[in-house]
Amino acid sequence: MLLAFSSPPFYTTYVRLPEEDEPIPTPIYNNPRYHPFFDHALGAADGSHIVTALPLDERSASRNRKGGISQNVFATCTLDTLLFTYVLSGIEGSATDSPYAGYGFVDLLLVPYRGVRYHLAEWGRAGLKPVNKEELFNLRHAKLRNAIERIFGILKKRFPILRAGCEYDMKYQVRLPPALCALHNFIRIYDPSEIQDFQDVQGDPDRAPQTGELAEGPATRAERSRADSRRDYIAQTMWESYQGWLRQAEAGEDEQME
Repeated sequence: MLLAFSSPPFYTTYVRLPEEDEPIPTPIYNNPRYHPFFDHALGAADGSHIVTALPLDERSASRNRKGGISQNVFATCTLDTLLFTYVLSGIEGSATDSPYAGYGFVDLLLVPYRGVRYHLAEWGRAGLKPVNKEELFNLRHAKLRNAIERIFGILKKRFPILRAGCEYDMKYQVRLPPALCALHNFIRIYDPSEIQDFQDVQGDPDRAPQTGELAEGPATRAERSRADSRRDYIAQTMWESYQGWLRQAEAGEDEQME
């Protein structure tokens, strides 16, 4: 069954990349905080650690930053329906602990500003409002991208084996995440109300953050420049819209006081 769920036709039927002409996701289109700034976003992407069992002499490369033995699974998901759209498993657990790990500036990826408050927990602890376009962009980016953290959290609560590990040959352990992601999608499609059982799941306890310098990767200097300019344009227009909203809110308060 593991091979069946992680192979065509089942896997390719239920885990697929979105089409370019997919409609704007509802969480974006119906929310002025995100529309029209993120209209072209097709989903969210991130990695997560999945517990693995390995012989003693093979554990070094798979030891993650918390000291556990894991494989890093990279995935993308939809923003509205919480469906996995791409899964890559089998990456050694230590991979994202490198100081050079990170997502690069490319035309098809919108990354947050480096060195600026980002994660929702940071905003919650601070209790502050954004003070510039970079902070505002990161805050709204993090709220949308939280879909990938939540879907990983749901997957692990639905299938506890992903946090407990299993002592099978690694060639089978690598197939487990994509197989269970496909099963997750199957359940979401044919029993959509079942997601209500996971309302308490808001994140992924084993997230594999990309914490180093943003990797240049194969992108050209021109592509990185385009991606950087696009992000700055989105952030600036978002900031101007936000400032306009603040002025309206302040004017409304003044009228009420009068």
